[in-house]
Amino acid sequence: MAGPRIGFACVWDHPNPQKTWSYTPWNLRNAMRQFGDVIDVGVEVPAKVQLGLKVLHARRRGGRFVTTWQQSRLTDAYFHWGLDRAVVASGCDVVVEIGDIAPVEKPFYLYQDLSFDLLLDAQDRHGVPLPFGLTRADIERRRDRQRGIYEKATGVLAMSHWFGQSLVDLSGLPPEKVHVIHPGRSSAATEPPPLPERAGPRRKLLLVGRGSFTGKGGDLTLAALEILRREVDPEITLTFAGPPEWPLETPVPDGVTFLGSIPREEVARLFDTHDLFVMPSRLEGFGIVFTEAMSRGLPCVGRDAYAMTEIIEPGVTGALISGDDPAELARVIAASLADDALYDNCAKRAPEVSSWYTWERAGRQVVDIVTGAATPSGRHAR
Repeated sequence: MAGPRIGFACVWDHPNPQKTWSYTPWNLRNAMRQFGDVIDVGVEVPAKVQLGLKVLHARRRGGRFVTTWQQSRLTDAYFHWGLDRAVVASGCDVVVEIGDIAPVEKPFYLYQDLSFDLLLDAQDRHGVPLPFGLTRADIERRRDRQRGIYEKATGVLAMSHWFGQSLVDLSGLPPEKVHVIHPGRSSAATEPPPLPERAGPRRKLLLVGRGSFTGKGGDLTLAALEILRREVDPEITLTFAGPPEWPLETPVPDGVTFLGSIPREEVARLFDTHDLFVMPSRLEGFGIVFTEAMSRGLPCVGRDAYAMTEIIEPGVTGALISGDDPAELARVIAASLADDALYDNCAKRAPEVSSWYTWERAGRQVVDIVTGAATPSGRHAR
């Protein structure tokens, strides 16, 4: 293809690179290739090297062993070395990095949904536990490193307007360096079937979350389900999918079906067989799963925070809760299940959601932005 050569940098998961970050980099790269000359400059971590890094950075925290190898200085140095070599060998003109792997000599952009500034802010304001098994000092060090990379980057491709604004307010980026690129849907069918009928009584709740159970609000959802089954309708149920094993020490409660980790094709089918998607996340970078549910006419209940406020429109595509009160969540769920207008509105909005949240649109936007940086007359040219 004519135009600048774009290097695509990602630290791929092994042995299934397409599953990295819930398919996001894989889908974005494939979409970008429809609109530009995109080549891989990703960092490969051989299995023996990865094992050594994991063992070297194993720590006992919270009564269990965790490894912080992906956030260590040694890993940073390895990634920087590997990315530099790949960029030089490729002859690319501009680089798109998933996350903030390392600064490079070419113009480069970062594609992200969260920052370490936001993680610290979430802990300070809402008591959200720090992820990755890291201490606050670790996160502060990562924050300082990240800010240094932001300063050198040509721009940051933010997955939401909320995150984009936080880059300006919390991380100090100039607004002109921030570009909002909404992601596409990971479980989208090529030719989606007609939307299902969801006539009352509606009783089937759905939660799909691969991250932290409490981070996704799973504990709050279970508590609300208990209230709903006791005070509203004993036939209300919850289907939960995502983690490979049940995340609690207590048994799976009555009314809950736990599916474990399932393929994304099966996740897509769940949207058509349930009545309400519920995920009141305490920390959510974007929430692609909300757009997947809404594209099938399934209303969503989230939290009045993070990017959920720009995805879910109360009364049209779902509802938002304000805190951690199970009774509030139970009331919002009961009201949503009984709201015929909500289901009509969500079904009408489904084609619009489906047509906007596509990787084809996201890939085209990324290529348009970064190729402008790679030409001598580009606004961000170096």
